[in-house]
Amino acid sequence: MEQQPKDWDLNADHASTAQFAKFHKDHPLEYNSLFTNLDKILGLFSGGQKIGGFHVGFFRSEGGDVYRIGQTGVAHAKESRLYVFPDQENRIMFILSIGDKDDQETDVNEAKSTVKKIRESRPQKQ
Repeated sequence: MEQQPKDWDLNADHASTAQFAKFHKDHPLEYNSLFTNLDKILGLFSGGQKIGGFHVGFFRSEGGDVYRIGQTGVAHAKESRLYVFPDQENRIMFILSIGDKDDQETDVNEAKSTVKKIRESRPQKQ
């Protein structure tokens, strides 16, 4: 019997609750679009797709294992990004940060730092 891959888990332990709440309050349509697009990416991964094995315009690498998910389908939207770390080995999608284009450089640098901390906190494989 063929074993089905397990669904991906979400981990928001490294995300700022206050930052997400403020973004949701200020930009509710963009917020909803970002999480709808996250669900689409999780569906691809749960279906067996790997990073690099598909192309979706709103999903892009920022380097350092950080990916951004953009909003789509929102008229006159504030250009927004949801920063994530898809840990393919453990099938965990780490939600790192949320923001707009104005804060992109700071958000990306902080997200990369967070990914580094996540990786350093894991037990080393033998």
